[in-house]
Amino acid sequence: RIAGDASCYTLAELPKLGLIAVGTTIQGGTGTQPKVDQATLFLWDYQAEKKAWEGPFEHPVEAFNAVAAGADGRLWGTVMTKDAGELFVFDPVAKKFTGRLALPPGRPLDLGLQFGPDGKLYGFTRSCLYRVNPRNMKLETVLAADEGFGVAGPIIGQKIYYGDGHELKAVRLFE
Repeated sequence: RIAGDASCYTLAELPKLGLIAVGTTIQGGTGTQPKVDQATLFLWDYQAEKKAWEGPFEHPVEAFNAVAAGADGRLWGTVMTKDAGELFVFDPVAKKFTGRLALPPGRPLDLGLQFGPDGKLYGFTRSCLYRVNPRNMKLETVLAADEGFGVAGPIIGQKIYYGDGHELKAVRLFE
């Protein structure tokens, strides 16, 4: 019952703070109706085994569907409404959302965020692979496809992998 009538959906460790950031979802399976109005983000103190903080996004969202901890300690993530998604930045020390960006078209993919070896954040929507420079929050599209991204995959070596239907594909990101 840690998340009440929502479900814990995505996690990122914040090791310098001894916390795990947990994004919830109110989405259920086919034919179900949400029991709560919006998803929340909470910080879990894994030593004390209790919540250190919990709060909603700046407007109602159905899910926090991806989170990634940056080298500077900030938390980056994506949230979803019925048709769209946003990228957010959260300061876990101040316990507040400090930035937002509209995502390129297409629903953001679940668990579709990760930092690359270049220190930039990489993410997927159904229609594009994008990159964000954390220093200036500049977002750029790396590769666009018409609903070509189905499952986000890892960065391994010089490539980022993803699923497109029944195929495993990769894009070379680094030299």
